[in-house]
Amino acid sequence: MLLCTHALVGAAIGAYFASNPALGVTLAFGSHFVLDAIPHWDYPIRSASLTPQVEAPIRLDKPLALDLLTFGADALFGMVVGMMLFGSVENRWAVLLSAIAAMLPDPLQIVPNKYAHEPLQTLQRFHRKIHSKLSIAALPFGITSQLILAIVTVCLSKGTYYIVP
Repeated sequence: MLLCTHALVGAAIGAYFASNPALGVTLAFGSHFVLDAIPHWDYPIRSASLTPQVEAPIRLDKPLALDLLTFGADALFGMVVGMMLFGSVENRWAVLLSAIAAMLPDPLQIVPNKYAHEPLQTLQRFHRKIHSKLSIAALPFGITSQLILAIVTVCLSKGTYYIVP
């Protein structure tokens, strides 16, 4: 799942639970695994340093730089759009922290390879197990399916937010 999709869902959760940010952040973190269970497209990871299944040392090279640029742009886009859609002066921190929490399990995947301790190892095993084994290989359809999921989430969130007191 793209990081921007996780961030948008997390931002929606953060806005909905702005009066209880701890609950919003917790639910946003959990939403990552729910979304990963849905078949989706992931962009390729070029660097062995960032591949969760490979225990390679971090190597400062072009593939790592390209991956960090891709991940960073994806995450930043999701946070900015999430803040634009759901953020306000009153809830901006709850929305931002929830967007970050929703993306956090992905970067945490590389930590057990470098720092093999609990609870990160258990979290990584759970992340791998919950992740959909079905992948949408076609690039245009993979991105389109996530865009549709994000739009549905935004519409449902906005609708629920204004209907439920």
